[in-house]
Amino acid sequence: MSVGIFPVTDDGLRIARLIESGIEGCRVYSPSELKRGGLSRRVREAFKVGLKGIVFVSAVGIAVRTVAPFIKDKSRDPAVVVVDDTGRFVVSLLSGHLGGANRLARCIAELLNATPVITTATDSRGLSCVEDMAETFSLAIENLEGTRYVNSAIIKNKKVYVVDRNRNRLSRIKDVFTGKGPFVFTTRIPMRLEDGGAVVVISTRYSEVVDDSILQRTVFLKPKEFVVGMGCDRGVSVREVEDAFIGVLREADISPLSVRNIASIDLKRDEKGLVGLARKYNLRIEFFSRERLKGVRLPSGVSVFVKERIGIGGVCEPSALLSAGTQRIWRRKKKVGRVTVAIARVPYTSWV
Repeated sequence: MSVGIFPVTDDGLRIARLIESGIEGCRVYSPSELKRGGLSRRVREAFKVGLKGIVFVSAVGIAVRTVAPFIKDKSRDPAVVVVDDTGRFVVSLLSGHLGGANRLARCIAELLNATPVITTATDSRGLSCVEDMAETFSLAIENLEGTRYVNSAIIKNKKVYVVDRNRNRLSRIKDVFTGKGPFVFTTRIPMRLEDGGAVVVISTRYSEVVDDSILQRTVFLKPKEFVVGMGCDRGVSVREVEDAFIGVLREADISPLSVRNIASIDLKRDEKGLVGLARKYNLRIEFFSRERLKGVRLPSGVSVFVKERIGIGGVCEPSALLSAGTQRIWRRKKKVGRVTVAIARVPYTSWV
């Protein structure tokens, strides 16, 4: 986690150094840097560059007034934690679940031998929330608006069906979350719910079919199980690359949120269309050299055109296979305009 620590007093600076010594990726700003508008300016920069965590060593009121102008929504806001400058209390202030502020607060409290102050409803009752499940198993939340229904059901002790057709993963989820909420673990989506109940559907599908009567009270979690290998001509636009990417995923019935990363040849490191797609979907691109790709089998055979251009028989299939760490292609290459796309699935042992 990359964390900015903002102590506003000299006593706070001492606490900040203790936190820095126990958590990797921290940067401490001295009180002198934060005077005369420096605190607001530095915090604004922290939001802008996407720091994962912001820790104030100050009064809660100072933290609230400082972050207020920069708050967007819980899917994008960083974890915000406040520590008093004697190191007695650690308050999870913002983005407790999705942003990880609750986890960060507990970690800091342990370092300082302090009291963590966690006020989210499920945590204060010793229960797990749907965001905990998503974080524990690296699942992307497709519809954030549904989390309030699921978490409300957990708090009210109403049945929450956790549906996953992958029995191995479902078994692991059951091991972790049994006893932490009113969960019912199953491979089948229920047709109806008891009053106040909810559903969590774990699926890689592009669009999961759920009865309208329970749709509002359903959260969809997407496992990141696939690698999309991509090749393209020089100068393709983001729109061209995105159309190919989404089109092939839709045909394969795979949600974009279930893509772990993109893979390609290192000659495409500066390809604006490819880089732009990765940025838009918040995906990492893994690049491979010609030498690495040359040794990988080509499920669809050699492309004479590609071999003449760059000296190897293909890009999208071997890059997908290498990145996923598998020898089996999930979807063979498809050419869409000036873009080629293939899909490989990450082996089970790598994503559980």
